Amino acid sequence: MIKNDAWISMMAQGGMIQPFQPSLVRHIEREGLPGQHPVISYGLSSYGYDIRLSPAEFRIFRHIPGTVVDPKNFSPANLEPTELKSDDQGDYFILPAHSYGLGVALERIAVPDNISVICIGKSTYARCFRGDTRVALVDGTAPTLEDMAERSQQGELFWGYSIGPHGRPMVTLLEQPRYIGHDSLIEVVLDNGESIFCTPDHQFLTRDGRMVEAHQLRPQDALMPLYRHLARGYEMVYQPLNGHLYPTHRLSDEWNVRHGLYADHPNRHRHHLDGNRLNNNPWNFTRRDATDQSRRRSQHNDGEDVDPSEYSVAMRETLQRLKRDPEWRERFSAQKQEWAMQFWHDSKDAETRTKPMERRRKCSPSMGEAYRQALLHHYQDAQARAFTGELSKQAGARDDGFRPKTGMGITAEVVREALGRTGFLRGAARYLEGDQAGLRRCPEVMQPFRGQDPSHVGYRNHKVAAVREVAGTHDVYCLTVPEAGNFALEAGVFVHNCGIIANLTPAEAGWRGHLTLEFSNSSSADCRIYAGEGVVQLIFFEGEPCQVSYETRRGKYQDQEERVTLAKV
Repeated sequence: MIKNDAWISMMAQGGMIQPFQPSLVRHIEREGLPGQHPVISYGLSSYGYDIRLSPAEFRIFRHIPGTVVDPKNFSPANLEPTELKSDDQGDYFILPAHSYGLGVALERIAVPDNISVICIGKSTYARCFRGDTRVALVDGTAPTLEDMAERSQQGELFWGYSIGPHGRPMVTLLEQPRYIGHDSLIEVVLDNGESIFCTPDHQFLTRDGRMVEAHQLRPQDALMPLYRHLARGYEMVYQPLNGHLYPTHRLSDEWNVRHGLYADHPNRHRHHLDGNRLNNNPWNFTRRDATDQSRRRSQHNDGEDVDPSEYSVAMRETLQRLKRDPEWRERFSAQKQEWAMQFWHDSKDAETRTKPMERRRKCSPSMGEAYRQALLHHYQDAQARAFTGELSKQAGARDDGFRPKTGMGITAEVVREALGRTGFLRGAARYLEGDQAGLRRCPEVMQPFRGQDPSHVGYRNHKVAAVREVAGTHDVYCLTVPEAGNFALEAGVFVHNCGIIANLTPAEAGWRGHLTLEFSNSSSADCRIYAGEGVVQLIFFEGEPCQVSYETRRGKYQDQEERVTLAKV
C-alpha cells in the first residue's frame, strides 16, 4: 500500500528523512537578492517526498578511447567531477547532451523494515502529459502514452513525427515512453476542439519556431501544426515552410537512409512490405527497381502477379495491330470521315467553320450539341454499333480471360480492390476496363485517393483557444526523441520531449544513507541540473515486515555518505 503525507510526516519526525521539509517549497529567498525566487519544488507532497540534489558532488561519464567499461571493475577515471556553477537562478551542474552522470541526494533516509522506497524522476525535468494523451505515429495509429509505456517494456519500437532543425517535418524514433510520477496539470484547449493535459512547464512549439511553456500560452497563440491528408491512398504531411504536401512514406524512407539501413538509390522505388500504404514504419520499407515495383504493386491475394498497366499495354498493342491491317484502316478512316461530315453538316453556326479558334471556343455550346446529335445518329445505325462493339471487344480482350465489368456490377468492394491494386483513380478505371461511371457510384471509397490542394482543405492553424488549471494531481508520462527533441501529438501540435531521465532507484527495507542518483540526458542540448532543489521523488510502499532486512544482511551500501558511491562487486 502506498503511504500518504500524514504517515510520511509522522515517520520523518522519527528520523526517516533528515533534513525534513513538512510542506512543498516552491519559492525561497536568495542571499543578496530581493524578493522570493522560484525553485524546483521539494518537500512533502500528497503521496511522496521530493528530495534535493546535493551540491557536494556530481560526476559525468567520460569515454576513454581504447577502454571498455566493465561493470564488475568500473574505473573511476570514466567518471570525472564537474564544476558547480551559480547565477541568479541558483546553483547548478551542467549535464552534456547525450551523456549521463551521477549525483547524490542531499537528504539522508532511513527505511523501516516494512517499507520499500522507489525513487522516480520529477516531472519538472521530464515535462510530462497525462497518461491518456495520444501520440501521432507513422503507422496510422495513435496510442496513449500509458499504452506506449507498457508496450515499450515488451521491446516494441515507435516512430512518430518531429520538426527538424530547418523547420521541415521528419520521421523520428520515439524512445523510452515511461511513467514519470504524480503532478498537477493544466489544460490547453485548441481551436480544433482538442484538449491537451500537461504539466505547466511543458513546452509547445509555436508557428514561428519558438518553444513556449504551457502556462505562458495565451488564446490565439499559433502552434506548429501537424496536418495529414490522404492522397491516392498514401498519407501526406503538410510542410509548414512552403505549404506543400509531402508523402510520409518518403520521410520514413529518409530515416532508413539517415541511419544507414540501405543506400539512397534515386532510381529505385519505395515499397511497403506488408502492402499497407498507411503503415509507414521505417522497417516496413525496401527499395526496388521501377519495373519490379510496377510488377509487384498489384499482387493478387493468391500470389499471382498482375501489372496494373497490363490492360493499357494490351490496348495499345491491339490498336497497333489493327492499324497495321489495311482493311481495318480503310473501314476506320471511312467511319471517321462519315462522322466528321455529319458533324460538319449538322453544325448550324456557319461562323464556327470560318472564325479563329478563340471564336470557336465561344461557340462551344452549339458545337457540343451538334456533336451529340452526330453521335446519336451514328448509334442509331445497327451496323455502326456492331462495328464499334467489335472494336472495343478486340481492344479489351486479355489473355487471362478477364472481361469488362458492367457498371451495374461494380460495387464498393470492387472499387476498393481496384484502387488497392493500382493506387490511383485512372489506374483503377483502366483495371475496370474504363468504367469510370462505376467509380463515381462509390465516392466514399474514391475520396482518399483524390488529390487535394492544401490551400483549399480548410485546415485550422491550431491556435490556442484557452488555458486553464486542472484540479488535483495525476499520473504523468513522457518520452524522449534524441534526434529532434520534439514530437507530435494526435491533437495535431508539436511539443518538446523529455530531456533529463532519472533512473528508478530502489531503497530496500532497513537501508540507511544518502542515495546515489543516476541521470541521463537524451536530448541534443546541454541541460542544467539544479543543486539544492527538488530532483527526484520518493514513493513509500508498506508491506509485511521482512524476515531479512538490508541491515540484517549487512549490505555493502549501508550508511552511504553524501558523495557519489560507485558500484561495488
